Amino acid sequence: MSGMYEVNQIAAASLGADAVTTEAIATAFGLLHVLQVYTSCMMSIAVWDWLACLKGEHSRTIYLFEWDVIWNSRWTTIKCLYLWTRYYGLLAFALCLWLFNANFTSDECKSLHYIIAASCMWVTLGSEAILAMRTHAFLGRQLWTAILLSAMLVGETAYLLFVSIVGVHQIVLPIVTRGPCTASDAPGKHIVSGFWLAPVAFDLFCTFLTLWKVTRMHARGSPLVKIFVTEGLFYFILVASVNVLNAIFMFQSNASIQNINSFLALIISQVLCCRLVLNLRLRGRAGGVHSTEGPMGSSNTKGTVPVFAHPGGARGGPTDTGFETVNIPLEHFNRPDDESYEHDHGVKVHVSVERDVEVGK
Repeated sequence: MSGMYEVNQIAAASLGADAVTTEAIATAFGLLHVLQVYTSCMMSIAVWDWLACLKGEHSRTIYLFEWDVIWNSRWTTIKCLYLWTRYYGLLAFALCLWLFNANFTSDECKSLHYIIAASCMWVTLGSEAILAMRTHAFLGRQLWTAILLSAMLVGETAYLLFVSIVGVHQIVLPIVTRGPCTASDAPGKHIVSGFWLAPVAFDLFCTFLTLWKVTRMHARGSPLVKIFVTEGLFYFILVASVNVLNAIFMFQSNASIQNINSFLALIISQVLCCRLVLNLRLRGRAGGVHSTEGPMGSSNTKGTVPVFAHPGGARGGPTDTGFETVNIPLEHFNRPDDESYEHDHGVKVHVSVERDVEVGK
């Protein structure tokens, strides 16, 4: 990297332009090289995290982590969202990496530059949908949360589509006829900054709802509550910080540097969101599970249900929920028509969206 400045200066000088133009070209070449290296490093992190999550280790025994808790579980909405965010995300990032590193004419890039935002927006929306389902489950699957969060997701989708179609602008390299295909805001406009601020607003609202729910609980020390809150806050703080940084960079006068952190935001969001799903499912298994026979959404199936999913705990042993969801009482509550719930003054939270009833073979 130390000799790239001289290489860029020599390449720019070979074009025969004046001194000011030569310096501008050399700077553009340098920033493009940084973008290519930066995005390649971010892509390697996404691939590394995927490979690292394929297997896990417990008591010196290596097992297929993602295969065990995702692929080998029953099909649910959260499973579909996880697979979409993880695997479509890798494909979308690979496509953008190709655009950033291959050589295209200006006319070719005029059509291809729309793919960058149009492909990556669905990775962002997959992460947002997982966060919305976590929040909806944590708040007890109430109808108003489903309607409100769904409406916000639809609004965010519409805005990201608008940015992908209307807001992005092709970055034309000076003088050279072929080069990488990149995109950013149109000169003098700051529409694409909303591409990064819209997820921040949605994440902030979900975090607010989660914290509001925690303040109304008595069992705040529950391990399940701690997982939801601590991991959710960590996700929000890190992702929001990077997205805000991206939005700030969109106000840079140099178009070549505006999108330099785009892959950082996209990949951190994808990696952390997938980790949110995997960590909670792994915690459910590590917390102790036992098997039970009976109908769990389908007849004659065998499943494993975490011990803390049953209000009776060790006293009552496993009980059949009879539903496709697992009701986890974060606080005691009164159920006069059900003797298995013996305490009062509390709430229950559905978390099947994160820790499904695992259906075995």
